[in-house]
Amino acid sequence: MKKLTALLAAGLLCLSALSGCSQSPAATENTPSPSPASETTTMRVATWNIDSKAHPDIKQMSNIIHDLGIEIMGFQEIDILNGRNDYDMAADFVNENYPYVHFAKGRDFSDGYFGVGTTSALEFQEISSIPIESTGSRATKTLERVVIEKEGKQIAFYVTHTSWENNDLRRRQFAEIIERLNSDPTPYKILVADFNADQSLYEYDMFKDNYNIANGKDGVWFDTFNGEDETMKVMTVDNIITTKNITITDVGTYHSDMADHDLLWADIELLDEEATMVEHDRALGQDVTATSTAEGSHPYNMIDCDDTTVWQSGEGAQQIVLTLDRPYDAQWLELVWGDSAPEHFTVETSVNGVDYQPAGEGDSQTTQIALEGEVKTVRLSVEETEGGIAIASMKLYGDWIVPTVSDEANLLENGDMEGEDGWTFTQAESETDAQYEFVIEADAQGNHAAKLTKTGAEEGDGAIEQTVAVKPNERYQLSFRHKSDTLTSAAFQYEITQLDAQGNAIDTHEALLTDNLNMSAEYREFDYNFITSAQTASIRVALHVLGGEGSLWLDDVCVKEVVPTENVYLTADKTTLAVGETAELSVRVEPSTANDIQMHWVSQDESIASVDENGIVTANGSGKVLVGLVSDSDLIAESYLLITVE
Repeated sequence: MKKLTALLAAGLLCLSALSGCSQSPAATENTPSPSPASETTTMRVATWNIDSKAHPDIKQMSNIIHDLGIEIMGFQEIDILNGRNDYDMAADFVNENYPYVHFAKGRDFSDGYFGVGTTSALEFQEISSIPIESTGSRATKTLERVVIEKEGKQIAFYVTHTSWENNDLRRRQFAEIIERLNSDPTPYKILVADFNADQSLYEYDMFKDNYNIANGKDGVWFDTFNGEDETMKVMTVDNIITTKNITITDVGTYHSDMADHDLLWADIELLDEEATMVEHDRALGQDVTATSTAEGSHPYNMIDCDDTTVWQSGEGAQQIVLTLDRPYDAQWLELVWGDSAPEHFTVETSVNGVDYQPAGEGDSQTTQIALEGEVKTVRLSVEETEGGIAIASMKLYGDWIVPTVSDEANLLENGDMEGEDGWTFTQAESETDAQYEFVIEADAQGNHAAKLTKTGAEEGDGAIEQTVAVKPNERYQLSFRHKSDTLTSAAFQYEITQLDAQGNAIDTHEALLTDNLNMSAEYREFDYNFITSAQTASIRVALHVLGGEGSLWLDDVCVKEVVPTENVYLTADKTTLAVGETAELSVRVEPSTANDIQMHWVSQDESIASVDENGIVTANGSGKVLVGLVSDSDLIAESYLLITVE
């Protein structure tokens, strides 16, 4: 309970103000001076991965951003009361210059919390954080949203930290984030993040249809990662992205030895117009491969949001494969040829990348091929053309398929632990003193639970596991209740291995998460959402105890199909109340088919306003308070609205 209370406090510091500042260092030579006054609405915004493992001085960082004239900043890799930094790092961002701070939990970590957040000089009107799909990552991720107002203009400011493990996961995350931003009714939108886009500058192309990018503006790129990593091909991993009714006028960085990322800032102007939105080219930033490429050309030139750069093939017949982040209800494929188009070509589509169906064919005059139905992979085959062929753009249009659930039954046998069947207990061979025992036993009320006990102080591996059949390209949730007597977060690991029809593991979609579960003497609910790959036929679920000494109890272990929540929007019939007055809150969940979380109403200060189970707010005393919804489980989803009582 102490940790949960601390999390809520850290997440909702936005109505507090603290004073006291330490001396900040001198600015680097690329430090901007504060923006001059202007009739145009201008802002300076920033993003900074603060690298909590380096134990940075947060108060000093806050002084740095104030000296830079930054009004609102998103930060990543922040610790809250965990084993690595056992204090509330978000609270240290609060001061007289930045009285509004919110922390959004990405995951439980080291018996505390780890995630992203926002520090702002402008008051938060709305706050939400909803997890994003993280299958294949070593850590679950979230997308934080706060709404601020400047000079009468409402701005939705988003912060996230996408995954580094593989491009396939990152493309899925980028596409999901774009869908969420597109559905946001707020007039102006800004997204800041450590995107971990370290393999290609083309990764940001997914945003370019309807958004501006700061890092890469006018072809100027900033290496914001200042550490060393041989797996990274580019260091331009941090970015600031805006809707096109926001002009990015200047971009720069600030270097500090406190973190392995440089702060990235951008000066912006909010235009007096709506953001233009064009039909999204789904091919942008996706994976594209070609059997032959001319020297100096690159397949990504086909999908780079630029019809002037051309991909040029080498000699011989060509086969080009476009792999999307997930299946779409495809409508058409558009081809923009360069100065050498083929005499004949064919187009095929596939859902699993193995079994292809003919979709159409054409010649040098053909620029569109109609597509129909569910598509994840497109294959363009071109006969041998003298001198090769040239493609300026390969565009695919279609709608993201909103998932539905056909069956909510638990796929696991004996998930409620009321019987003996289904689970296999394994103990890894080891020369250490670790020993394990697995039993299913009843408590005083007769409820049965699995009990996995470890003795011996040295490291080991004892686990219970099951393998069940699943469908490809579907979304599932692993959930369970857990408690422990003496084990810590570091002792536990959960693993989901996806297997193809031949039983081979699919590495890009493996979930192997350690130190992601806060232990408690009372049962806690834990949920983890994941997506299956196009080739997945079954999954193996394993729950491990690795270290420490003591017992882990597990109950109501479930794997079922779900539709993940993407957005939770709150509105009120009035947000300013007199004492004794009431207001009604309304909630809109996207997609409407979402069923992965249960939420309850909560007020952060009932002395100011309380809220009942029907979303009716009652004003109790003067002040400002956030009221809204929060999820019941450790998969934190939240949405709050600011209520003022006069």
